[in-house]
Amino acid sequence: MTRWTAVTVLLLSYGLMSSPAQAGLHALRQEAHKGLPKAELQLGELYQYGTGQADHLIRALEWYDRAAPHSPRAAELARQTAAQLTPAQRAQAAAWAKPRLGPP
Repeated sequence: MTRWTAVTVLLLSYGLMSSPAQAGLHALRQEAHKGLPKAELQLGELYQYGTGQADHLIRALEWYDRAAPHSPRAAELARQTAAQLTPAQRAQAAAWAKPRLGPP
């Protein structure tokens, strides 16, 4: 590994440099917070499968619930994900899924 490659890796690991993946994730979150069902579904999948996010089924269910009225796939994934959670976890996801006021 060259010196500059090591510096770049170090800067990326500390978030001091943005990468295309980080920019794409930021854009996806903005679209999801605007209420775009496709973005909500994709963000739920990122949370569920841990791609770019920690594996967090409660957050996945939140985004699936938001997208479910507009997406049969999101509705099915919401049902499957909810079956893996406790009633308290499902209630937490439902609370998070309520529309928020203001910017994300």
